[in-house]
Amino acid sequence: MREVEALLEKAERSFAAADLLLDSGDADFAVSRAYYGYFYVAEALLLSEGLRYSRHGQVAAQYGRHFASAGRLDRRYHRFLGRAFDLRQLADYSAEADVDAAVVSELIEVGEAFLEAAREYLDPQEPER
Repeated sequence: MREVEALLEKAERSFAAADLLLDSGDADFAVSRAYYGYFYVAEALLLSEGLRYSRHGQVAAQYGRHFASAGRLDRRYHRFLGRAFDLRQLADYSAEADVDAAVVSELIEVGEAFLEAAREYLDPQEPER
């Protein structure tokens, strides 16, 4: 579980870095950091099940299969993971990518909720009696 927690911490740092980049006017770099936040969360969840994949597409697909489709976590996180991936591709590989700051802000916000949901899923608290 140490590696799972390390990935979740890395996701938290990625979302924080995305926020800083967005605040400084670098929406294209921010979307890349936000995507990696989603990726690390998905990777941590899969690893908690003993599943490890080497390719980004595999991580996204298997997260969808094991967590979104199975109803273990809100399906919107899988949709946003895909959206973040597409925007990251555009931002990283296009010299003149026009990335909307409002879209990136929403990605970061939902990503932070995804991280919190993953932490709650992995470490559920005892119900109060």
